[in-house]
Amino acid sequence: MDNVLVPYLTADNEREREQHLDELLTRHAAPLIRQVLRRKFGVYVSGQGINKNSQDAEDLYQEAMTRVVQVLNQLQASSTPTDIENFKAYVGRVTSNICIDFLRNKSPARKRLNTSVRDLVRRHEDLASWVYNNEILCGFATWRNTGKSTFSDQEFRDIETKLETFKSARFSDEDVRLAPLSQIVVELFDWIGGPIEVDLLVRIVGYLLKIKDDRIESLSEQATARWGAHLSVITQSGESHVETKELLAWLWGAVIQLPVEQRDAFAFRFEDPAGQGFFEVLAGAGIVNWDELAQGMGRSVEEVARLSMRLPMDAATAADEMGVLPAKVWKWRFRAIQRLKIELKIRK
Repeated sequence: MDNVLVPYLTADNEREREQHLDELLTRHAAPLIRQVLRRKFGVYVSGQGINKNSQDAEDLYQEAMTRVVQVLNQLQASSTPTDIENFKAYVGRVTSNICIDFLRNKSPARKRLNTSVRDLVRRHEDLASWVYNNEILCGFATWRNTGKSTFSDQEFRDIETKLETFKSARFSDEDVRLAPLSQIVVELFDWIGGPIEVDLLVRIVGYLLKIKDDRIESLSEQATARWGAHLSVITQSGESHVETKELLAWLWGAVIQLPVEQRDAFAFRFEDPAGQGFFEVLAGAGIVNWDELAQGMGRSVEEVARLSMRLPMDAATAADEMGVLPAKVWKWRFRAIQRLKIELKIRK
């Protein structure tokens, strides 16, 4: 078991356990998740899990954090816990898998390629895949159970330049896109000279075949952009756009139907493109008055007025307001967003 997990697993009481959990998430898991997202998609997510330009990036971050929390909770509760020798490697693997699932859903062509490459290395008699240090590696069968090559550790943008050299050396007289997949993979293994991660192999082959990742964009991001184009006009001029008001009215109705923790976590963290908090946006657009805000949030008017002065909140501030650790705020907000996405699709 990784030593970094021991204090959490051996904590004497719930409060101490929560403190160690928060430390595991903020000091170890969060920086690595952000790094993986930056490497995979070139997107930046702040230390609070925020990317104002991409809801998908925030969702991926929140999903990874939630998955890690679930794993740690299961680890602590199990009488026969899974042996995690390298916590950071495990978190990286979890985040990579989430990114892969996201790309599969966004790009049918990449999903097919991923399936074809994995099937090839599994079935071809001269090739193999295996688990090494919580990573799935692949290469020639004679390399089985050895560690990955240094090639795998480089940023993909550096690899792209090298792949032009690869094409010139190995496919100088033919279009690599017309070559059989088995030939491309075998030539890559021979050129690299050592095992690599299966995910990276798929990405490299995708680059060679010019199968591009779809840009990270979601229905909720499109809706946010559409609302954002009018929100500053609404709050500054008092004039309202019919579609925007309808969307905001729907959002308010959907938010107050959420479980209390999810409702608060979403409302406290909400921020429009102009930097305004949830209450200010709703009141400014004429969706609700202060009495209706108080009733919907299950608080007094005075309490809602006090909260409105603090909105939007970062995760730490929201956690302090709700009397919990940031990990719970991340989990509740993620679940709220997922539920609202489903509701928005139904509405559409």
